[in-house]
Amino acid sequence: MPRRSFKTRQKQTGSKGYPLRMGQLLGPYSIGSIYPCDANTTIMIAGLDAFDTSKMNRVQDSRLERYIGVDQLFAPPANEGAGSGYVPAVRFPNWLYCPRCRRMRYVQPNDTSNAIYCDNPACQAKTKHKTKLVPERFVVVCPRGHIDSFPVMQWVHGGEDHDPGDPNHVITRRTLGGSTTMGDIVYTCSCGAKRSLAGATQHGGLNRIGYHCTGREPWLDRVSSTPCDSTNEDLRVVIMGATNVSYADTVSSVLIPDAVDEKTKGVIGEQYESLCDMESKGLLDAALDILSTSSKIAKQSLLLAYRMRKTQPTKDISEDEYLHEEYLTLKEARSSAKGEFEASMADPLAYNSPIINSYISRMTLVDTLTVTRALVGLSRLNPTANDGRPMRERRATLSRNPRLDWTLAIQTIGEGIFIEFDGDELSSWVVRPEVMGRIGIMQHNLDVARQKRNQEPKQLNPKYVALHTLSHLLILSISKVCGYSAASLRERIYCEKYLEEGSELFDDMHGLLIYTASQSGDGSLGGLVRAGKPGRFEDVLNDALNEALWCSDDPVCIESTGQGLDSCNLAACFNCCLVPETACEIGNKFLDRGLVVGTLDVPTIGLFGAELREA
Repeated sequence: MPRRSFKTRQKQTGSKGYPLRMGQLLGPYSIGSIYPCDANTTIMIAGLDAFDTSKMNRVQDSRLERYIGVDQLFAPPANEGAGSGYVPAVRFPNWLYCPRCRRMRYVQPNDTSNAIYCDNPACQAKTKHKTKLVPERFVVVCPRGHIDSFPVMQWVHGGEDHDPGDPNHVITRRTLGGSTTMGDIVYTCSCGAKRSLAGATQHGGLNRIGYHCTGREPWLDRVSSTPCDSTNEDLRVVIMGATNVSYADTVSSVLIPDAVDEKTKGVIGEQYESLCDMESKGLLDAALDILSTSSKIAKQSLLLAYRMRKTQPTKDISEDEYLHEEYLTLKEARSSAKGEFEASMADPLAYNSPIINSYISRMTLVDTLTVTRALVGLSRLNPTANDGRPMRERRATLSRNPRLDWTLAIQTIGEGIFIEFDGDELSSWVVRPEVMGRIGIMQHNLDVARQKRNQEPKQLNPKYVALHTLSHLLILSISKVCGYSAASLRERIYCEKYLEEGSELFDDMHGLLIYTASQSGDGSLGGLVRAGKPGRFEDVLNDALNEALWCSDDPVCIESTGQGLDSCNLAACFNCCLVPETACEIGNKFLDRGLVVGTLDVPTIGLFGAELREA
């Protein structure tokens, strides 16, 4: 693959690399994203095929490897040692122009020059030095993941294409007037054709030239082997620096000690063959019921041990199954002998708060927490494009080789607070007619969004919305007292996001984890655990709920029928519930403080609404 190498950290003397932090490769500048090196150079991070794993450190997390279906995890290249610290990339976008003479030039993706200079003799004659070309800032993005430079030649000629190197078709780019509107940007060809960019960014704007998705995947140095089925209406012309050009699809994992005790492992080991046979006959659930009764071991623990024993690479493990392992460990506060996970349990009755005593059944303070985050794919235009897709399909966007057995991952150490909520209280709250009516508004918006993307309908779980919103409120409150910024904190919601057939096996999973695991200078300072201790967490929770009672955008915010991504938030805006995107596990979606603290019209609709009004 043609590639270009760039440093992940600081430049060394004599090098021509550009700085890029390791953590950014699993964030805004992941594989397939556009990285602005400087004002004159933009590149696209290349696929996994172009990386040299011999100069990368191994990340140990076997549980995560099994989940995403790879054999190895590697940390991004670090800036240490001879020949290390480089990330492969290709040049993108490919149309550039001279800021002096305005002549445009198409540059091949494998051009390894640090800077491209104007080759117009007339331009060079006017200046004593060569002028660096700058990239055209518009690109064409497809919801199927394809991306290409803006079709300059086709646009100016009304759909007719010409060789960019044809001397009879030299394009110049000029900006008229003093504004920056699309109509003021004009392409002019030496053949006489002329056209402004007016309407190019509008919905279906490329219909004017009959343009169709090229199926191009520059980060993999290929054009898709199958024709793209996207319509012109699906394509978008966007600025290359827009956030929706690329979304990193990542999976995180808490590194835990064995989530299953030796007794449970032994029971499953004795009955493993028969359980496999029962599963093939569709009788696994009934068999686990019988085994649970005879062994006096919880059915969920038996199922977990069985799934852990079945490590077939073709077996897709559900997200709920994966999270349940962590949930059991956090509940029981089992510490690891190796020290990567250390936790202690706090008695909810030790907290002087009626809300905590009534609604929270368990508090676990995690002094040491190891979190692994792995890159499994990418999406464009919509961060939830991978929702419901098998893991192997999500990983297919990262490499040309479908059998590639590794991916990028980073591992960090921090601390956290785990909160388990009383299942009976949640179940009695969720069946209230007013609660179902309010969640129905969000459900309608979700149905419309998924229908537009030709995705299967999903039934949203009101418990998840309430816990997710409370998690955001707690993050904002904790950040005031713990010494960490909200951007340094992260959440992990242990609750079914969607209600699906068979999900009753994990119906008892209703908790949340707020943790810090940052590669920045924040580190693990102990402030987060301290904020979760009796005598302190009461104030944190009260502050979170009281701040949620009134937003500076009320009544507009509290009366909203849809805002945010896909209109899947109700009462949630930047003044009350939204947190930095790095802190939220699903991009600030499925939030409604009305389901936590109530609304102006129905104060008791919130999970804690009645208690707050009584207070």
